[in-house]
Amino acid sequence: MAEKLKPIRRIVTGLDNNGRSCVIYDSDAPNANPQRNKAGSGMTEIWVYPSCPVDLSGKRDDGNLPFNFEPPPQGGHLRIVQSVARPPGYDPAKDPAAEPTHPPKMRPGAIATQDRGGANAFRSPIHRSTTVDYGVVLEGERVLELDDGEIVMRPGDTIVQLGNWHAWSNPDDDSLMAFIMMGATFD
Repeated sequence: MAEKLKPIRRIVTGLDNNGRSCVIYDSDAPNANPQRNKAGSGMTEIWVYPSCPVDLSGKRDDGNLPFNFEPPPQGGHLRIVQSVARPPGYDPAKDPAAEPTHPPKMRPGAIATQDRGGANAFRSPIHRSTTVDYGVVLEGERVLELDDGEIVMRPGDTIVQLGNWHAWSNPDDDSLMAFIMMGATFD
């Protein structure tokens, strides 16, 4: 199990003052957000856009903004999620961080994400957000838990989520996933 988040190289390109293509940023993504009490797990923001169409001026670093789980309501973000596998012998019943399931409630500080609990040190809470989410497994294995069953996802597998209830776990392998989340509505 990794002790820290794996650095994610971020290359941002754009136009220079003469209209020629160039590299604007080339470094580890600056907005890494380790998950408390779970070494090697967390989220790294790559880029955030507040609305569409996106301003392409390239005059600011939209990958180094304050972290927020949700994307801007009229925009979106790209992030990399790193998760560690459940260790052998782990017992969720003995996990002091475990949370029982409960009726849906808004996530603290959220405007578009609800939780139903069920989290432990190696499983996300059951949650949904008013977003369209595209997720691609880059490394390892990730299990998507839905109300009607589980889906094991491996490198190259891609998910499109439309505001549905779900949880994530890594029972057998660490994973690295890319997510694009975009603001949406339930009409």
